[in-house]
Amino acid sequence: MVTSQQIKEKLFSVKFRGYDQEEVDIFLDEIVETLNNLEKENQSLKRQIKRLKSGDDYLL
Repeated sequence: MVTSQQIKEKLFSVKFRGYDQEEVDIFLDEIVETLNNLEKENQSLKRQIKRLKSGDDYLL
């Protein structure tokens, strides 16, 4: 699984007539933000599932 940190640290070689580096960086930043949000949501949902399984659903 690729982490948001790996996306931030990924370097690409520069080639003549390649992609616009700024455009790629902006897109990667958007991916990192989305991945971070999904990771937070996933952790929250896992906590909710754990509470529901333990019978502590009143904590939701």
